[in-house]
Amino acid sequence: MPDSSGATVLNDLPVCLVADEILVRLSPKHVLRCRAVQKSWRAATSTDKFILDNHRRQPSLPIIQRHKAGLSRFAAAGDHKIWPVIRYTCHTVSDISVIHHAACDGLLILSRESSFYICNPATRKCASLSHPPLRQGFSAATVVAFYRHQLSGEHRVLWAIYSAPMARGATVKPPAYFVLPVGSDQPRCVQWPTDLRNFPATRSSDCPPVHHRGGLHWALGLSITVFDTVTETFRQMSHPAQLPGDMVLLFDLGGDLALRRTSGDCVTLDLWVLQDYDAETWAFRYRIDLRVMEASPPLNLSVEHVPMMAVINGRELLIQHGPYRLLHCGIDGVFLGNVESKDHENILSQFAKPLKLTRHRLQESMISLPLFEKRQDDVNEEPPFTILL
Repeated sequence: MPDSSGATVLNDLPVCLVADEILVRLSPKHVLRCRAVQKSWRAATSTDKFILDNHRRQPSLPIIQRHKAGLSRFAAAGDHKIWPVIRYTCHTVSDISVIHHAACDGLLILSRESSFYICNPATRKCASLSHPPLRQGFSAATVVAFYRHQLSGEHRVLWAIYSAPMARGATVKPPAYFVLPVGSDQPRCVQWPTDLRNFPATRSSDCPPVHHRGGLHWALGLSITVFDTVTETFRQMSHPAQLPGDMVLLFDLGGDLALRRTSGDCVTLDLWVLQDYDAETWAFRYRIDLRVMEASPPLNLSVEHVPMMAVINGRELLIQHGPYRLLHCGIDGVFLGNVESKDHENILSQFAKPLKLTRHRLQESMISLPLFEKRQDDVNEEPPFTILL
């Protein structure tokens, strides 16, 4: 019912209508604040359905890593702005950096040295993350992929265990791969395809897989490797026969599996889209030529730099050109502007922090994990970073 001014009073509306039509459209941060208004709102916004519906409505934003003397941070880029998410401090040049390994459902996996952490920046929850135990002859564990298992609803991590350094001339053992649900200590070994022994799965921190149609996709060698997140087995797909295996990266283009190839001189980007997933047929879609982009200031193409690229809303791109330049352009290559930080720092200035456009994305959520609810005594140490979101 409207009040005397003609405005509708939310208290007069059914709780289900407020939750399903209004609150679900807010960011997780604002939903969490609204929970303090009424107990009925708190209950309505705490269901699994509401949390997943709210998560699906959030934008999927590229994650950027920025450095400055003594301070580094991970941030999300969108709407021409860079929004800080995680900050950590390096007291000396030799300090070990925090590594961002993976993202799924608004959850991030990070590490420093041999300690791994999982956190939800929107709810500011964080916990230590266990990895499979190292076997004899193996010295290091790293994250290959992070996903939600569709049948159980569990969040699971695909780990690779790498062999210890060996004497010169000795045969190097291939990595061993394990699936481990978050919060569990019971890893299960999975078999990497024999025909890909020369192309081991890439660390997710460097080259995360693309989630598409219930599978994780990597461009490895002359084909695409797929990990089925239901059966948790590997298989192969083909990519366009016209393309060589180098300088090729996969990405999500508005829900389509797409592929980008960079030219040898690093000035043109060819974008291909998978037209028929089952038939594995690809179609050329766009070519972006940095030489004709009317950017302001103009691009300096005298030094070759492999451009990093990320998609926003399926129609626009972020392209990193050099360590200080982040361009916003249309899918057709039309320049739309430079991306600035939230605090209006000019990323083109001499005092700007070097940046790296990662291949990770953050889509905020209020999803929690049983691991977050454990007593703090169970956490071995405080995380070496601060959540800023």
